[in-house]
Amino acid sequence: MLTNVAVLRDRVHSESQRAVVEQVVALLDADGPLVVNLTGPLGVGKSAVLAAIAAEAPGRADYADGRMSFGPRVVVVSRTPLLLGDAVVVRVPKWSDAEIERLVVARGVDEDVDMVVRLAGGLPLVARSLCRALLTPIPADATGALADHALRDVLDRLRHPDTAALDLLAVVGRGDEELLTDLLPDEDLFTAISENDLVNATDRGLAVAEPFRTLLDLRARWRRPAARRAALTAATARTRQHLAATGDDSDSDRAALAEHGLFLTDNPAIRCALFPGGRDVLRPRPAGPGDHDSIAALMHRWAQHRDLDARHCERLLTGWLDHSPDGFHLVYDEDRPVGMAYVPRIDAKTVSAIEPLLQQHTDTLTDDGGVFVGMAICDDPVRHAALLRHIVATGIRARRIVVATPWPQYQNLAQLLGFHYIGDARHDPYACGRDSKIYHQDLTSIPAWLDKLTTPPNSRQDIKQALEHLRDDTALAQNPLADAGAPALRARILTALEHLTTSDDPTLAEAGRALYTYYVQARHDHTRVAADLHLSRATYFRRLDRGLSELTTLLT
Repeated sequence: MLTNVAVLRDRVHSESQRAVVEQVVALLDADGPLVVNLTGPLGVGKSAVLAAIAAEAPGRADYADGRMSFGPRVVVVSRTPLLLGDAVVVRVPKWSDAEIERLVVARGVDEDVDMVVRLAGGLPLVARSLCRALLTPIPADATGALADHALRDVLDRLRHPDTAALDLLAVVGRGDEELLTDLLPDEDLFTAISENDLVNATDRGLAVAEPFRTLLDLRARWRRPAARRAALTAATARTRQHLAATGDDSDSDRAALAEHGLFLTDNPAIRCALFPGGRDVLRPRPAGPGDHDSIAALMHRWAQHRDLDARHCERLLTGWLDHSPDGFHLVYDEDRPVGMAYVPRIDAKTVSAIEPLLQQHTDTLTDDGGVFVGMAICDDPVRHAALLRHIVATGIRARRIVVATPWPQYQNLAQLLGFHYIGDARHDPYACGRDSKIYHQDLTSIPAWLDKLTTPPNSRQDIKQALEHLRDDTALAQNPLADAGAPALRARILTALEHLTTSDDPTLAEAGRALYTYYVQARHDHTRVAADLHLSRATYFRRLDRGLSELTTLLT
């Protein structure tokens, strides 16, 4: 018999889970024998749902070992569907972000709600554990300690609690048997970890399900940073070996390996944009003829949210659907499309649809093929990241990607991924009041591209060269920091210098004035500048050196 049924029943605060209770109770009211298989991931609240069913279903409920009997009818609980003949499988869904948020507030957490919602990944068990950790109190910026605390409740419930391999798999994102054996030599490791309740099989080996992967990785950063870095280094080396051995006709393999390579860079900005974690989502898919209404609705919503001119957007959409309808890709929340991207192949058929966005750069950029990225929209950050990864993978399969965007977020992402800045479009195609910036990247050699993203630039020298050529657009445009063009780099440098010269720290202010006078005012005489600033030569050169270091930190 279940005890404290009323207490457990009160914990079913999710509308979708209450709907599950009603569905199962209706099934139990039916005539004849019946087996209901109630499934869902660890921590989703299956016990609470089962208790609510017991409270509402007619007759006496006997409970033992994950099975509740209602006369001739039985409810069996499991994390994945069981082979039970004619059993009706009913999935217990994760909570929505809004439902998790209400739970967090009810638990007395009010300052770090967004962080808990993001890390909980729709699982009330994880949300409650994080709330307890914050009220311990563990500071919100100690995310590794919070994850460590939250994982205690999770790991206590595992059938296979050995966490050494689980930690490594979470750190490297995914792994086949060879990689896991390299990281933690044990001939039975792959088989053993595949039976772990938190691990899923994928087409590229095993992976820890979200949000547990993110929590385990945060814990590893905090508790074992050196071991974590060693695992990433080993996984990166094997990914590069696989890339080198992948033939030109294996586009899907190249795309999958490149995506894993991007993850393994461990670049915080790349992780935030492309791998935010928290939830597992369905991969986006190319749109079909039956998706045109959804495409139009998403385009209309995008125009409204971005305050765009509806007529301009409709005109663009008509051209895209007429000339390259197969260029649309959709991302889903369950079975509902919530985002899309326009990523057509660049060929003779699509040039006329692309031209309104590339404008004067069309002839230069459409001769070498590849794919063109004209838009990407999705409000949900995790699904948005999945859409961006899909766009990158599509570009890798096509060997080249061209991007035209007026949005700073996507401009920053293009620069982050090392894309080459070409220039601005002459006209504003969306009537949004922003210039569209255009980038492209050759993706023929994935290892070379990944090396570019992981090799730190000689930032201090780059800054010094930029200062020396501050008024020379041609020279400044060649600077590695000028991905957004010479004027943008010059503006960033001047803003950073103003920040230094107005600093409350007198040493920083002097450093800023030394740089400004010598480089911006172009008084290329160190002795004269030192005298004008009332500094000795030794102090002046110390200030120049300090200013260059501070400027490098501000800009990179």
